[in-house]
Amino acid sequence: MIQINLLPVRVQKKQDQARQLLLAYLATVGILIFGIGYLWVSNEMEIDSLKGRVDRVKGEVAKYAKFEAALDQIKKKKELVDKKRQIITDLQKDRDTVVRMLALLSVQVPPEKVWLEKLLQTGNTMTLDGVALSNEAIVEFMRNLESSPYIEKGTINLVHSKQSTIKDMKLREFQVTYKFYPFSEAQKKMKM
Repeated sequence: MIQINLLPVRVQKKQDQARQLLLAYLATVGILIFGIGYLWVSNEMEIDSLKGRVDRVKGEVAKYAKFEAALDQIKKKKELVDKKRQIITDLQKDRDTVVRMLALLSVQVPPEKVWLEKLLQTGNTMTLDGVALSNEAIVEFMRNLESSPYIEKGTINLVHSKQSTIKDMKLREFQVTYKFYPFSEAQKKMKM
């Protein structure tokens, strides 16, 4: 059997081009679907791999969590020891303040004119109660205190002075307050 093509050649070419275009379109869609599928599968595999890695890291973190807790306790203990060490250092630095104040007073008190009865220390403030032969003896004592490098200048204050009779002698009872420098601060001031 013989076939005769009665269609014009141009129509045949158009149909061939249309088929080729359709095949190219289907091939492109197929390649895109395959590419998207490949990317989807590879991303899913990577996500699964990363989830496994996250689980392993969480396991390691949990394993080391007890060490972190121990480290936090050690840090707290270290801070406490450092605070105690600083307190001890501060106490040792000025532990002889009272002894130095008494030695200072033994030098500053005019002999046979002033007698101290009571000494009270509150922080860096000293309160002295005593008896003197006269107001001049009290003034001399206050001037002696003012000349000391251990006493803050301008803080010597005569709180009261009144006349009283003790064993038939007329004496002056007085109270003086002043601020003093601990030995460590006085040393720093003397070096300057």
